[in-house]
Amino acid sequence: MYENLLSPNEFANISGISRQTLIFYERKNVFKPILKNEKGFRFYSLEQLDVIVTIQGLQTIGLSLREIQDYIENRNAELIYELYSSKLIPLKQTVQKYNRMIEMMNVKLELIKKAKSVLLDTIYLEYRPAIQIIKSKEIPLDASDTIQYKILGEHMEYRKVKDYSLGHAVAGIVDWKRAIESMTDKTQYRYYYTILPSSHEETDYSVIESGTYIVIYHKGPYNQTYEIYPKIIEYVNENHFEIESVLYEESLIDETTESDPNNYITQISVRIKEIF
Repeated sequence: MYENLLSPNEFANISGISRQTLIFYERKNVFKPILKNEKGFRFYSLEQLDVIVTIQGLQTIGLSLREIQDYIENRNAELIYELYSSKLIPLKQTVQKYNRMIEMMNVKLELIKKAKSVLLDTIYLEYRPAIQIIKSKEIPLDASDTIQYKILGEHMEYRKVKDYSLGHAVAGIVDWKRAIESMTDKTQYRYYYTILPSSHEETDYSVIESGTYIVIYHKGPYNQTYEIYPKIIEYVNENHFEIESVLYEESLIDETTESDPNNYITQISVRIKEIF
């Protein structure tokens, strides 16, 4: 009556499904042996391989065993079309989610690698391509700590909603004139900003222009980066450079990487306008 019968072990080896899984499917009435003889021995057929592959595929896209059972009993082309159509969008969203996680991890690895390779408190000249960013509200010159944290919090919430983190910490823009004239003992940011991913839907974004930048790397808390500004001023004057009006401060090592703020590493850069 039946040809090409296989024992559970043989079927398990051919299908790649464990014997325990076959027993589980049988108990749940999802997939049964084609024959059980008078001695209670179970047998499967080669023709059942297509069914078991289908079951595994349906589990992969998130169907419950009950849904799989209904599908196996009533399957047809129209049903599978509707099923796959309904599952395609959430699957794509899951793929996008994991792709962004991979991108975030790669960015973080590159930042840590760069932090390990640079010399601290040493001036570099680096060419940088243009970078698209989204800025916070402007921080008033006389803003209290409460106001600054409020603006920072709003910016962090926006980038969280938009899923713009991608491994980069919130960065800061410093007004150069304000920085060198200030008598305060902490770094004063004019804006916070976030580097945008390569693909985004923002229309109101800003651009950090491409060009040659004076770059220096500072180790320590964010609010102490001002301590290295005199070194930049000295280098600019010695080389007769004219520079842009803002500094960009980006974290290589931040609070997500180090628990001790004294080990934070910040990249400070300012664009050269002309060389005389």
